[in-house]
Amino acid sequence: MLTAKTPHPMHVLVCTNARHDGTPSCGDSGEAQRVFEQLKARLKQAKLPVRVSRTGCLGPCAQGPNVMCYPHGVWFQAVGETDIPEIEAKVRELLGN
Repeated sequence: MLTAKTPHPMHVLVCTNARHDGTPSCGDSGEAQRVFEQLKARLKQAKLPVRVSRTGCLGPCAQGPNVMCYPHGVWFQAVGETDIPEIEAKVRELLGN
């Protein structure tokens, strides 16, 4: 095993978890997947040094879709595509851009 420092000062986690038992989850409507794809593209285009990843359940499913900036401890809930500019602005603020 190798250990290395992460090359990304921030990891943006987008919950896209979908449950198939009727229990509410972030990925139920497809909105979380669209948020993931658009947010990843937007932050990449902006050349921000972040990694955007899909995740499984982050916990508060009923408040989803959920997006978390790690390790900064910033959490966005009930996220939709129209929230992406605000998320980008917060990411820039957290990075000091």
